[in-house]
Amino acid sequence: MRVVLSCEVPVERFAVFAEMAWFESRPELGWLCRTARGDGDRISSDAVRAALPGVSEAGAANVIQWCTTLGLCDAGGALTCLGEDVAETDEAPVPEQGVYGFWLAQHPVLGRRLLEVQRLASRRDARFEDVEPLEVGPDCAVVFRSVLNPKQRFVVRDLPTNNGHTAVVRLAANASCRLRWTLDFETEQNAWQLDGSIDAQTITHDAEHEDLDLWSLAAAWGTGPLASMGRWDPHKRRLGVAFGGLGDDEQDRFIKTVELPRVEIPGKGGYDDVTLEDVPIGPATAIDAQRWAMARFDRRLLAAPRYRSRDAIRELFVALTQGTALAAHAPILPSHERCIGGDLYARQPEVFWNLAAPVDLAPCPPTREMLAEARFDASTGGEG
Repeated sequence: MRVVLSCEVPVERFAVFAEMAWFESRPELGWLCRTARGDGDRISSDAVRAALPGVSEAGAANVIQWCTTLGLCDAGGALTCLGEDVAETDEAPVPEQGVYGFWLAQHPVLGRRLLEVQRLASRRDARFEDVEPLEVGPDCAVVFRSVLNPKQRFVVRDLPTNNGHTAVVRLAANASCRLRWTLDFETEQNAWQLDGSIDAQTITHDAEHEDLDLWSLAAAWGTGPLASMGRWDPHKRRLGVAFGGLGDDEQDRFIKTVELPRVEIPGKGGYDDVTLEDVPIGPATAIDAQRWAMARFDRRLLAAPRYRSRDAIRELFVALTQGTALAAHAPILPSHERCIGGDLYARQPEVFWNLAAPVDLAPCPPTREMLAEARFDASTGGEG
């Protein structure tokens, strides 16, 4: 089962005075943060002296203070998520202040993400009425990666306020952005990407993943948008459907593609016009299972016409039901008499003679039990 969710993500652009930090290569800080990992995940005086031999006690204290200022550790020296990032990449955030152009995208999956930041010259030519308070700004202390220059990473350290509000000047965004999120239930993997453009430049974004229990999500959809199409079994992980309306391929492959007007992912937004591919399906009732089994059986007899003994017929019926979603309902193979004399194949001469002749001309006539209708054990295929 697989689905690709897609939606437009609104992008706004504004100019704002901010304290930013761009990541630059700082291998000595990377080494320090890695050393801190081995010292209880703390940037301590011992960790500083181990990573930077020759540093005095006072110098170590200054280094710790600087790391705190950069956000690599908290006031007690404990390594932060940013410090963990520096340990992995050897890149540290270098602070600066100024006026910047922000392209901000908002979505439950993205959060409040900066797609791109542009340094702007400080000018005082904006009219007073153009300045307005920022209602929702980007997440602070979160590492963002430029979608126009993926090697460039930055973080918003602070957005100064006046009377509790951050003043901004709205600008034309000239941007389009779409989220595409692939959920593969069978492999229990998911990945999402952004595409679109900013100022006529193509967005480049490496796939990201969410911590998501896909089969729990399928169960939630089973009581929601899938409920009108069948009954979802969370244990067997398939949709119980009525036989009517199923195509031959759906009957043989036990999968179906369904169209859903809208699905919700808790905490991750809603998505419209969804195509859910390869949904595992099975019969909703024993009656559906019987019709389904016979439809497959009929097609096989017509597709491969040849003389078949009653024993071969029984083996074929088991092969077409055993190990499938039909088996749990143990569909019944009709009796030989009904097949040739009733309403099944009497009007299909090619099938009728292929079934009748091997029984009529058999050197050793089949037993009454062999000719009777048969229900086979769901687990072994043996007659039950």
